[in-house]
Amino acid sequence: MNITWVRRTHRGLAVAFLAAVVITVIGLSLSGPEWVVYLPLIPLAGLFLSGALMFVRLLRGPRPSSAFGAGAGRVRQVHRWSAVLFVVTVVATVIALAQPEPIVWVSYLPLIPLAGLFLSGSFLFVSPWVRARRAR
Repeated sequence: MNITWVRRTHRGLAVAFLAAVVITVIGLSLSGPEWVVYLPLIPLAGLFLSGALMFVRLLRGPRPSSAFGAGAGRVRQVHRWSAVLFVVTVVATVIALAQPEPIVWVSYLPLIPLAGLFLSGSFLFVSPWVRARRAR
């Protein structure tokens, strides 16, 4: 099964998620409508589903050769485990905030793996273009 389309979709959803977060921050800073808070949830759900599909595919089949060059295998592995850690921290945050007396500082915990996802995802997003440019 070729999952190239899933990777392309995942990349596009990552860009859409980043744009939705920027729009949300700008909208909230300008005292925009409250519904803008829910805007990033749609691409985030797509990111979760496409990432889960790629993760399951990785576990079930042979490992694909890296198109990103040496070192990208580690970055991809960091990206995967950051995604798993992000999901776990989001679930922990939801549980902590659902308590009768919520612990508010827990809501900042998902930012740590989210930073790892952003950095490793940026590397994986830009690597094909950098590699093609170096090849020329």
